[in-house]
Amino acid sequence: MRNLGRCPLGVLPVALRQADSRHVLLFKRALECVRALADFNMMAQYRSHTPEIIAYMEEYLDGVHWMKDIFLEFRVSKRKRAKVGKQ
Repeated sequence: MRNLGRCPLGVLPVALRQADSRHVLLFKRALECVRALADFNMMAQYRSHTPEIIAYMEEYLDGVHWMKDIFLEFRVSKRKRAKVGKQ
C-alpha cells in the first residue's frame, strides 16, 4: 500500500502541470483524494493509536469518501468492457 500511494502522488503532479485548464480542478481533487488515502494508510500502520491520531484518521477517511466520486468517470462498466472485447 505504501508503494501504491507513492506512484499516484508522483504522477498526478506531473500530469497536473500538463493538464488543460478544464482538467486542472479534476487533477487537484484526484491528488487530494489519493493523498488523504495515503495519509490514512500511514497512520493506520502506527503501533498504537491515541484519540488524536484516530481523529486525524477519521478526517482523512472522510476526505477520501467526500472526493472519491472524481474517479467514477473512469469506471469501466460491463457494457464498455464487452465493446472492447469485441474489437
